[in-house]
Amino acid sequence: MTPDETSDHIIRLEMAVAHLQHELEQMHSVLLAVQGELKGTRDQISKLERRIDIVNEGGQERDINDEKPPHY
Repeated sequence: MTPDETSDHIIRLEMAVAHLQHELEQMHSVLLAVQGELKGTRDQISKLERRIDIVNEGGQERDINDEKPPHY
């Protein structure tokens, strides 16, 4: 391999690595966004499950902030 071929080969490798780094950064950003959406979805599911449990028990949904402490 001549010095020019070696230099060209190194340049192509560096360009490939730079491209892969860029793609990895984009995938990381997408993954963070998906994780946030997943957390929101899980929170909504948990709230719905609690509401379903309340309905199945025949009770009314209560807000703990509306309840008086036992000493009142």
